[in-house]
Amino acid sequence: MTAPIQLTEAAARRVAAIAARQGKPAILRLSVEGGGCSGFQYRFGLAEAVDAEDVAVETDGVRLVVDTVSLD
Repeated sequence: MTAPIQLTEAAARRVAAIAARQGKPAILRLSVEGGGCSGFQYRFGLAEAVDAEDVAVETDGVRLVVDTVSLD
């Protein structure tokens, strides 16, 4: 079965570099929020940890995590 989300190798390298500069774990969190009349708002940011309800994939040591509500 294919993972429901993917992180390319190029994106993983970029996230790893940003995380290293900021002294944070290489965990990129993607979330989706309702945005009213303009539609959804997509948020990206470094996370400190993976939550129990997250869906996570790993590429080259970098984890991309999405909560199950945002995954839909």
